[in-house]
Amino acid sequence: RLSIVPADRLLSRMFRIPSQYLATRFAGDMATRVQLVDDVAVRAARDFVGVMIELVMSLLFLGLMVYFDSLLAALVAGLGVGNVILMRVVSNMRADQNRQLRREQALLFGIGVFGLRNIDNLRATASDDDFYTRLTGYQARELVARQQFAELGYVIAALPRFFTLLSAALVLGVGGWRVISGEMSVGTLMGFYTIAASFLVPIGTFVRFADTFQILEADLQRINDVMSAEEDPSFGDQADAEPGKIATLNGKLRLAGKIEIRDVTFGYRPNHPPMIKDFNLTIEPGQRVAIIGPTGSGKSTLLRLVNGEFAPWSGEILFDGVPRNQVLRHVMTGSVASVDQQILLFSASIRDNLTLWNPTVTDQQLVSAANDALIHNEIMVRPSGYDSHVEEGGRNFSGGQRQRIEIGRALVNNPSVLLLDEATSTLDALSEMRIDDALRRRGCTCLIVAHRLSTIRDCDLIIVLNGGEEVQRGTHEDLIAEKNSLYYELIQSH
Repeated sequence: RLSIVPADRLLSRMFRIPSQYLATRFAGDMATRVQLVDDVAVRAARDFVGVMIELVMSLLFLGLMVYFDSLLAALVAGLGVGNVILMRVVSNMRADQNRQLRREQALLFGIGVFGLRNIDNLRATASDDDFYTRLTGYQARELVARQQFAELGYVIAALPRFFTLLSAALVLGVGGWRVISGEMSVGTLMGFYTIAASFLVPIGTFVRFADTFQILEADLQRINDVMSAEEDPSFGDQADAEPGKIATLNGKLRLAGKIEIRDVTFGYRPNHPPMIKDFNLTIEPGQRVAIIGPTGSGKSTLLRLVNGEFAPWSGEILFDGVPRNQVLRHVMTGSVASVDQQILLFSASIRDNLTLWNPTVTDQQLVSAANDALIHNEIMVRPSGYDSHVEEGGRNFSGGQRQRIEIGRALVNNPSVLLLDEATSTLDALSEMRIDDALRRRGCTCLIVAHRLSTIRDCDLIIVLNGGEEVQRGTHEDLIAEKNSLYYELIQSH
């Protein structure tokens, strides 16, 4: 229970923090933080009660030493305090090394997962040797960090033994002098020596636990880094959207599909120039708008802003006249869908990959979406149809099939807004045209990033971006007529 409940809260928090937070951290780093919860719980449950008992025993032994001889008791207690202080200094150094070790372990874990997930691509491109060299570099850094962490551990392990021997020497030396001077009997000295040794044993245990606590403190900081992160506003308590600004279709709250982007400026790093600058756009329900531009011009970034993955630095994005963060979450997720360049398929059935485990999706919705994505027939020829297994990353499907499954997933909930980022880049022209016709029949608003002329030429509006700024706007016929324009150059190059 000590680990399950906090781990559940941590995972829940990870799903609720903004994408900007996750974009600055490695996936392996985030995965290891979940494991840290279990490590902290196990160590705390295993050591805490025992240390409390040992601490009570040490206080009892201290009282007995004071009863026998206050001078020797002060010497032994002083050594115990010195042990704790020195341990504290060394443990602080070790806590810093533990943080460094955890970072290196997270990086190593992340690069290892990446390699296993992309092993086929690495082999196909003859990059496996280069990747192995990079992986061994991460392993070497992790090994160095682990060795440095262990070296101070040896020092901490030796501290209790050192102070025990020093205490014995002082007790026997000072006590022997007092025996000679007649201030103490030999029996009292031997009894005190035994009690002093018993006093230092719990102190040694406490010192080791304090070192463990320092390590746990560093781990807790990594956990609290997630728990203290600001939650995505869409998960919080939202004000009810104005009834007049949300259309009701088939008894369900659903957006009509109007998008307004007002004076939006955004960048990935606050101390760097923005990626998108003062961008404005209004898309009416059912319109199809394409965004085109050279690599790095901010096309995908703009779609991610509309999708809510990032929050703009300034300006606002509205759906049906309501700011995005004020639209009820279930309305937004049921009305807006996206198809990204990075296709994500899970190790599960085709049905689960299409519905994302949503039990409310009917078979009719599922088949309709698959048909419009041109993947239904290819699913049905598999032995188990929609219950056929998908390997991790969709390795048992072709690139075109994976992309069509992704499109089908976006269409399952019959969205009123579709955000398409090179959504048909792996498909042939005929398949692309048939899917495009299906999307038009659905009548949803489409914001499209693409380079193929066949994808964008029939759009109601085409926006040309360059360096995060709009440089042209119009229909294909209007823009292609400008022979010296960026749009003309881009179309000619493709």
